[in-house]
Amino acid sequence: MEHLRQIQRAIDYIEDHLDEDLSTDSIAKVAGFSKWHFQMVFSSAVGDTLKEYVRKRKLTTAVVALGTTEKRILDIALDAGFESQEAFTRAFKQMYGKNPGECRKEGIKSILSLNKPKITMAYLDHLYGGINMQPVIKFVDEKKIVGMGTKFISALSPDHDNLKVIPALWAKYVPRSQEIKSRISSADLGVCFDPGKEKSHPDECFYLAGTEVKSADEIPEGMMAMTIPAGQYAVFTHKGSIEKLNFTMKYIYGSWLPKSGQKLRDAPDLEIYDQRFRPDSEDSELDIYIPIQ
Repeated sequence: MEHLRQIQRAIDYIEDHLDEDLSTDSIAKVAGFSKWHFQMVFSSAVGDTLKEYVRKRKLTTAVVALGTTEKRILDIALDAGFESQEAFTRAFKQMYGKNPGECRKEGIKSILSLNKPKITMAYLDHLYGGINMQPVIKFVDEKKIVGMGTKFISALSPDHDNLKVIPALWAKYVPRSQEIKSRISSADLGVCFDPGKEKSHPDECFYLAGTEVKSADEIPEGMMAMTIPAGQYAVFTHKGSIEKLNFTMKYIYGSWLPKSGQKLRDAPDLEIYDQRFRPDSEDSELDIYIPIQ
């Protein structure tokens, strides 16, 4: 329940500041999450990315103002936190299929069903009350990883491109994986983490396809090395084709985590690909490591 309360604190903060320029950093701080994990937890639990949720709530308050006041559209746009009437109209039409003037003239009843309701604790508790998938909790020693990396847009984003970008990265990495010296095992690892400020999209992440090594002194050309700090992890086993991995990730962050009582640790997520992994098979398995405190 603590994670649900943290999400609700974030939502309450958003509602109180809808007329302002809300930043992910400020909302994550109120919720008590790192920015990286907050975006994953929020979108999994609420069903929208943070950016989408804020935009939809701003537009919902604007629709109410259009239907219940005589305010100018420009004033409604500014009250809703938009920089201009043009920006407001563009977002409004994208969501509702008509511009604010048409909506006011025709009445708002036809689009009320498209509004984004305010999320409540009762809603979150109901939404994530019925699924059960328990991970193994284990401590993992520090790991040195060598491999090839790329940026991608998270599976939890409506703009996600992970199922396109990450398989392409693995296709480049696998033929060269034997160039890596001092491999510890035949298993490969996927390492997912926040790239920091160097983002071209708010939901952008960095993914490293690689393997654990004893030493990262020799790095093949075009590859990189990183160290994963030791720490506690919740380990889930994803069963089925890789195309269904998004479902597992949304379950972990949107259902299991809020109910588990666990708190996230600011460290990369890990994926372990061993002999059980067969990407197109429903019998395939891979392990997902979620860092917890």
